[in-house]
Amino acid sequence: MSRRIGPKWVCTIALLGLIMAGTLASATSFQKEANLVELMQQSELILHGTITSVTDGIDQRGLPYTEVKLHIIEALRGQVGSEYTFRQFGLLKPRDMSNGRMNLMVTPAGWATYSKGEETILFLHKQAALTGLRTTAGLGQGKFKVAMASATNQANNAGLFKNVQINPTLLQSHEQRAMLTGTGPVNVNAFKSLIRKAVQNQWVEKGSMRNAEK
Repeated sequence: MSRRIGPKWVCTIALLGLIMAGTLASATSFQKEANLVELMQQSELILHGTITSVTDGIDQRGLPYTEVKLHIIEALRGQVGSEYTFRQFGLLKPRDMSNGRMNLMVTPAGWATYSKGEETILFLHKQAALTGLRTTAGLGQGKFKVAMASATNQANNAGLFKNVQINPTLLQSHEQRAMLTGTGPVNVNAFKSLIRKAVQNQWVEKGSMRNAEK
């Protein structure tokens, strides 16, 4: 006897298909190292804050999510309040559905992961229109852990400043030193200063800061 799939599950499956298609497209775009220009081009919000809560769940459409709450230290791009909450696709760990099945739809490999109490800088994509979910630009490359006065993404900052071209007269000495970083931590104050000035003066949009590879 065949089992009928209800309208709710049809909708959920369709949404999951769209999400995973977007995931594959994003992953393909960032198979190479993402530099700062690319991260900025892909982000609607750039937030510096401390993670106050990380939880997961399944919404009314059956979509698994991780919910991240952030106490804002500074909004480098975008207007948000002192607290900001967003949801990313995927559970923190497999979940027993109490029907003899396990939901295995966890956060995909390579995506940003979060810990309560962690200080971080996030380059966040625009919220998805259909699901309301967000993720970081460049996946794990768009989430920087702040510790010991330094910022490091999940790729150890590999390629962060590669092919990034800026008129040196626009930069202060500490910003110029930051851009010499190949891999490993970058000074967080210099990094934030560079981002702040680039956003406020629209360096990427006006071509003052560009990807020299293209």
